[in-house]
Amino acid sequence: MRTGDISNTSPFTQVNVHSMTDEAIIRKVQAGDLALFGALHERYYKRVYGFIRLSVVDEETAKDIAAETFVNAYRSIHRYEVRKQGAFGSFLLRIARNLVIDHKRAHHDRYVGSLENEDGQTIEVRDTRPSPLESMLEAERIRRVQAALESLPPGDREILALAYQQRLSLKEIMAVLEKPSVSSVTSQINRAMGKLRKRIRGDEYFTDSPLSTGKSSDEAGGP
Repeated sequence: MRTGDISNTSPFTQVNVHSMTDEAIIRKVQAGDLALFGALHERYYKRVYGFIRLSVVDEETAKDIAAETFVNAYRSIHRYEVRKQGAFGSFLLRIARNLVIDHKRAHHDRYVGSLENEDGQTIEVRDTRPSPLESMLEAERIRRVQAALESLPPGDREILALAYQQRLSLKEIMAVLEKPSVSSVTSQINRAMGKLRKRIRGDEYFTDSPLSTGKSSDEAGGP
């Protein structure tokens, strides 16, 4: 299996530790039970890969960066402290973000991001079975949201992805982006949402959407 492949099987030895917290697993890994790192890999791989794909278009490159993220985390696990590095998920996303930045600098590529999750959806689909017309309109809504998001500056796309796709808390976003305070995170989210609303305001598809009505990040379901 190549290092970048996404698989249900972790490259580390699998142990049934689903009931354990991240901190409990990390303490055991730091005590010498290194195989348990596989549980962390299984727990966070899809989130890390999805985050990377927001900035990296090429799937194989994104897989390689995701693999490198976990290798770096594994190598530094003995120095990891929750009080210093924050939650382990945020710690991984920070490593991934730095690797993406390094990759862009090295290759001078231009990337386009979106808020797609691993299933390729950006708007929650209703539970009721839609008619063909409703399906078509929903697909158009998704396309327009994606187009609006892709027109935002990279920093705005990134922070909206962390808030609304990754569903991180304000403190977690502060840790990932290395912002000085929670208020600075809130300000940037509000500015980014303002830009997004401006791009889609007046579009009939979004008449009743929080994006066009100007609701805050808390009202719209953000952190």
